[in-house]
Amino acid sequence: MAVFSMTPRSATLRIPLLAALSVTIYFFVLNSTGRITVSEGRGWDGAAYVDMLRYGLVDHASNERLRPLVVAFDRPLYWLSDRSIPGAIDAFASMNVLYMAWLSVAVLLLASAYRASLAAQLFLAINLPLCVATSKFFAYYPTLVDLGAYAVIMTAMYAVAVARKPVLSGVLAVLAAVSREFGLMVAIFGIHRETRLTRQPLRALAIYAPAVIASFGLRYFVSRLPGFGVLKPSDFRDNLQFWSDQTFIAFFFYFCLTVFGGISILIAARPAQCVRFLRREPEWLTYVAPIVGMAAVGSYDQWRYLAYALPFVVVLLAACDAEWTMANRVWSFLIATVATLVTQRPFEQIAESTYFS
Repeated sequence: MAVFSMTPRSATLRIPLLAALSVTIYFFVLNSTGRITVSEGRGWDGAAYVDMLRYGLVDHASNERLRPLVVAFDRPLYWLSDRSIPGAIDAFASMNVLYMAWLSVAVLLLASAYRASLAAQLFLAINLPLCVATSKFFAYYPTLVDLGAYAVIMTAMYAVAVARKPVLSGVLAVLAAVSREFGLMVAIFGIHRETRLTRQPLRALAIYAPAVIASFGLRYFVSRLPGFGVLKPSDFRDNLQFWSDQTFIAFFFYFCLTVFGGISILIAARPAQCVRFLRREPEWLTYVAPIVGMAAVGSYDQWRYLAYALPFVVVLLAACDAEWTMANRVWSFLIATVATLVTQRPFEQIAESTYFS
């Protein structure tokens, strides 16, 4: 189909145009979702991020202190506001638009590097801003750092998996590690990948050890500050009791299947292609296994953990796409987009009783 062919000029414009499409869809989701009203619009853990934005590190925000990077990114816009609570919330909401654009570009760069077709990239650009985990939740609850963390981690994964420039990869791995706890997986992935490709484990450690040190060093620093204390391994061990709850089990497998709407459903329907890819690049399992494991022993916010598997899902989609004919692509992507609309309900207003009860 000619519509999916690219000239050199159109290839240059492709990623910014598709990212603009994603942001446009995000605006539609933003305008239809509503806004959280809890704690004057700050929410629950979001209230701690607002306090971090306004005052720096605060006594009651121990776990949130482990995620300082995105709050730091948001501070210049807050300084330009009237520095009130509504001004802080507006700074988070405005920066989330930037993070959506950034995430879209990073996703498309990774997909393109793994030779995803234009049809697959268009599918990603349309579906990601329709999903709860990557768009709708932040439209409703803007005072969280996860959307910015997704963008940082996706960019770092692109640098580590594709660019493979040691200094750039190492610096971005450090930034990922202090954006959200799951950002540490970038360094673990990088150590595995660099060791597999170069057979030089010391080189791999030299590149990515700073990210590991940053992650554990920040955790040690935060643990010494007053507050409730950071989560400990014993907390997750205690959460194993949830696996006696059939509702928890059902939600876990449901979110594994639908966290990215039709994107993750489509990949789950192609296990053979996924296995072939993972045999070629097993380090992607090293990246995703701890994320899935943490979701399995986390709280009922399983999908918020699973959302950090996005880089893994992008490369699996590209691997599946490479084996399809154009006809298979078109029908698969159309059906999967319908599945996204059904499972994510992107243009429905969120009710607190539905999402947080």
